[in-house]
Amino acid sequence: MNFLNVLTEPAIIIITVVFLSFIMTVLHNYRKIEKNLKPVFDFLHALNKKEISYRFNQLDEFMSNNYLTSICWEDFKKALIFPDKFLATSQETTNIRNYSSDIYLTVDASYFFNEDSLIYSKINNKFIQAMPTLLTGLGPFFTFLKMAIAFTAVDFSITAVDGTLTELISGIQIAALCSVFAVGYSLLFMFIEKVFYNRRCRKYYLLIQKEFVKLFDICTSEQFLLDLLKESKIHGLNNEKILKSLPEDIAKNLSKSIGEVTVPYLENILYSLNKLNEAMDKKSKGDVIDKLF
Repeated sequence: MNFLNVLTEPAIIIITVVFLSFIMTVLHNYRKIEKNLKPVFDFLHALNKKEISYRFNQLDEFMSNNYLTSICWEDFKKALIFPDKFLATSQETTNIRNYSSDIYLTVDASYFFNEDSLIYSKINNKFIQAMPTLLTGLGPFFTFLKMAIAFTAVDFSITAVDGTLTELISGIQIAALCSVFAVGYSLLFMFIEKVFYNRRCRKYYLLIQKEFVKLFDICTSEQFLLDLLKESKIHGLNNEKILKSLPEDIAKNLSKSIGEVTVPYLENILYSLNKLNEAMDKKSKGDVIDKLF
């Protein structure tokens, strides 16, 4: 039995074909993941923290159009806060966090962009993890199958016993090699799968996590709520001062309005009345004198 005869055995050929098909499936899936993750990393790497605020819409459109990141990006946006709406205007306290125009993240980016969301959910990962087991299982299957076939072909007659024993031993050797090839292919598959996964998938999702950490500062929900509570107290104190001074301000403005508008208007009315009275007095005196003469 030579090596060429071993490779041409149907059982060995089937195990080899299954191994190659598994390898091609894994490479196709990982190449597809890399093709979609690499542009995401390149785009994020080209951004910087200073311009993230006015380029956020561009980032939103890019991430939403990528089928690997569209779902986790929608969840990621819900964890973002835009502190421009909550800027502290009071200068009386110095312990309040001074927010800039940067966008803050309340949860670590790895919670959204990880192996499960970017890779495992996009491929049939359970089937890939079961491939080594399937390859290993083919070994005992074909081993016992070949042994069963070899024993059924044994002829225990005196004239043919020597030939049948030789065929039995050869069949058992082929059966044992089926298990050896199956286990060997299984080990080789696991090695190739891990190498390609680390180079084509794992590398990029880790780089994407680092880029998000670089672009968005972490502001926990507790810290943000605490700062917001402090700011609301400051605004409450300011509103309280405004309400207390409101009656006095209204009185001052009313007095000023009366002094500047109402008094001159009344003086004009009184002046007009006085002129009218004088005119009427003159007219009444003139009529009496005319009657006398």
